This record gives sequence, structure tokens and C-alpha cells, in this order.
Amino acid sequence: MSLPIEYTRLNFSTAEKTKRQRQCKAQLLVVRNGEINIRLGKTLISLTPSQILWLPHDCLYAIESTTGSQIDVLSFSARVTATLPTTLQQCTSSPLLPTLIDELITIDKASIPAQHLFQVCLDQVHKLTTDN
Repeated sequence: MSLPIEYTRLNFSTAEKTKRQRQCKAQLLVVRNGEINIRLGKTLISLTPSQILWLPHDCLYAIESTTGSQIDVLSFSARVTATLPTTLQQCTSSPLLPTLIDELITIDKASIPAQHLFQVCLDQVHKLTTDN
């Protein structure tokens, strides 16, 4: 079952690249370790640990890992009723967001406590993208 907000952790080796892909979900990329580049058309956005990137719905991008990297991805479907940012945004992560994600790893993603944590993550997205 697809949930309105989902979490995944991606691990990349050095010099690994993904194919350009269009996601139907909006995504928040949180760099935990290493350095990555996000390619959007001819634009290259570099991210280091503790930086985040908001990718709106239907954004076409590729990920290039310059070092061994770990990225946390929060995906927000169109079923999320809150207003999500509609433009690409890069900013520094709050101290709370990695802690929330670490907690999400330990619990069942479909549980009520996980849904509460996802809601706090959504609140953090609003805070981070409106403050910049």
C-alpha cells in the first residue's frame, strides 16, 4: 500500500550515478553522509551533509555521488492535503529532521506513531522551505 508520505534510505558508492528520472511524488532529499550532485537539466546542484533539497512534483533529475554517500528521501504524494512548495529549494537541515528520520527507521511505517512522525516531517518541510 502506498502511503501519502513515505521514507527510504539510499546508499551510493563513489562515482555512482542514477538515470534521469521523473518522480510523481514531491521529494525531500536529506544528505546524511558524503557529497552528491543533483543534475536538473544542465544545472548541477552540489549537496553536502546536513543540506537538504526540496524537489517538487514531476521534477526530472539524476543523482551523482562524488563520494560514498547516504541519502534519506521523504516522498510526498499528491494525496497530501497540505500545501507543498512548488519550486526547487536548497537549504540547511534542521537538527530535528535527521532525528525524526532515525526514529522512522526503527518503527513500522504504517503504524500510527509513524504517521505522527511523518506529520512532524511535513511541518519541518513547511518551516524549512518558507524560512528561506
